[in-house]
Amino acid sequence: MTKASIDLQDLRRRLYVKAKAEPSWRFWGLYVHVCKVETLRAAYEMAKENDGAPGIDGVTFEAIEALDVDALLEQLRDELTGHTYRPLPARKQEIPKDGNKVRIL
Repeated sequence: MTKASIDLQDLRRRLYVKAKAEPSWRFWGLYVHVCKVETLRAAYEMAKENDGAPGIDGVTFEAIEALDVDALLEQLRDELTGHTYRPLPARKQEIPKDGNKVRIL
């Protein structure tokens, strides 16, 4: 017997309710949901709507869409499910502070 796939909004609501009802609960099975193409597509759309900046690799949304969004998401899903995905280091941003100091994010 296979379970019907739940949509992302329903998953988010269920996780929220469970986390509020049982604060000590540990969510061990989330990785399966992260690897779904629907979840990856929703994350991509949310980042695009938020005017997300290019990461450390410098790839923009326009460059991704010029190649193929679906192919990128499938490749990412394959890397996640195969446990071969290695993220690049986070982009560093310097924020000026008083006294000629900077704070690095």
